Amino acid sequence: MLRRTFIAALTALSFVSFAALPAKADVASDIAAAIAANPTDMAALEAALSAILTGAAAGEELAAAQAAIAAAGSATPAVQAAIGAALSVQHAALVQTNPTVAGSIETAVATSAPAATQTSYASVASGGTSETGSGGTGTGTGGDGTGDTLGVTGNGATGNGSTSTNDSNSPG
Repeated sequence: MLRRTFIAALTALSFVSFAALPAKADVASDIAAAIAANPTDMAALEAALSAILTGAAAGEELAAAQAAIAAAGSATPAVQAAIGAALSVQHAALVQTNPTVAGSIETAVATSAPAATQTSYASVASGGTSETGSGGTGTGTGGDGTGDTLGVTGNGATGNGSTSTNDSNSPG
């Protein structure tokens, strides 16, 4: 009797343990499903993609962005633009918490994404939704003197040691 009780308890504990483990989401499938579910409603698509990208598990943010960029490669220009906007939202969410990954996402967009995705990404970021602001866009990242490719990160206001010379209010 004791043995059966022990086995029953162990079996129940095993099921509880496995049930508590979250299932790993397949981001590429989620992105494809969002695109399929919103073929003409770009605002809904952008919101869905933003939720997918900003909800990526820690350590998987760049892989999620790369999956979105891959999906953009075969998408219509309107879908590419929605993907770019969602990537910009993801970038803005990561700038303060994980700037290294945010920079990697920006580089991935600049080097791998279609033109419509890059344009939308830069447009959303410079429109004030990015955490980096616009006072010195294009001045560089980390004070290394190189301009970022899309001109959305790196400015005098973020403390990289440079001053902004790109806005109309700059003295020099």
